[in-house]
Amino acid sequence: MSHRLVYKILGYLSILIGFAAALSIYKIQFAFYGIALGLLGFIVSGINIFLNMKYYSDEEKYPKGYIGMLLSSLPVLFMLFVIMKNRH
Repeated sequence: MSHRLVYKILGYLSILIGFAAALSIYKIQFAFYGIALGLLGFIVSGINIFLNMKYYSDEEKYPKGYIGMLLSSLPVLFMLFVIMKNRH
């Protein structure tokens, strides 16, 4: 499998996982799944960003992994907000 194919697949996969993780904050019952998907999204996005920096940084300025990382961080930030709000 070529580097370019892995790079493109991981880019779209990171957005898909990040979107699923972001949808999990809709109900608090899905928070555990959202955190797990967020962790998986961080890993996939990190690999996509690494491949961009190593091979394709001059072709594509902003890889799709950045969008996936942003979406994957939403459940973590939501849980942080809920914990801090209930603390006071």
